[in-house]
Amino acid sequence: MNLVGILSAVEIRVPIYIVICYLAGISLCLLLNRIRAGLSLSFFFIFYVGYLHNRTLLIEAMKGSIVGIGIYASLGFVILLFAVVSLFSSPK
Repeated sequence: MNLVGILSAVEIRVPIYIVICYLAGISLCLLLNRIRAGLSLSFFFIFYVGYLHNRTLLIEAMKGSIVGIGIYASLGFVILLFAVVSLFSSPK
């Protein structure tokens, strides 16, 4: 089975308290007109849910695939890089 087939078969669950915290944080950022902070919060939320909270589930689904784990780690790094860049970039 290819990597896309493996990852599409995995069901990712997100606890409701994490969703509530995210919604409260993003709403606060939008109300205070802190767009960059909201963007960074979104990137960190995606990273947490996809790479920290469901880490064992996804790695188990890949069953030791070196290519899959490399792609998994690379995309996690890219998401963190986007979050840091969006947080520290200056408005033009």
